[in-house]
Amino acid sequence: MTSDGRPYARFRRALGGPSIAVIRSAAAELEQIELEDGLAICIAFLELEPATFPRAATRWVARLSLERRLTLPESQLALAALAALDGPAARAGAEALIELSAQHRLTRVEAIVGGWLERKGLAD
Repeated sequence: MTSDGRPYARFRRALGGPSIAVIRSAAAELEQIELEDGLAICIAFLELEPATFPRAATRWVARLSLERRLTLPESQLALAALAALDGPAARAGAEALIELSAQHRLTRVEAIVGGWLERKGLAD
């Protein structure tokens, strides 16, 4: 461990930073990345490295579908909601993602997506 804290604390700080490289480095130190943190990484890709976002979003939805046993329509909704974040229906996509995540007990998604909406100027 380095002097700047535990790996998870470094990872959380990296999520607020301006560099995907720092986020990747901090994430690599973790034994496991929780689903909510994986979504935070996807959103970081959307903001900082948009070309990588579709692949990250697809992987996150696949993991969500397997770990939370989503139905096919729920998996489709999750993928469509993430895809909508990168366009004019971003707010609708965010709201759908928040609702679906709440149904599957992902408690931090609302804060993660809500923070992104605020940064984009799309919050209430």
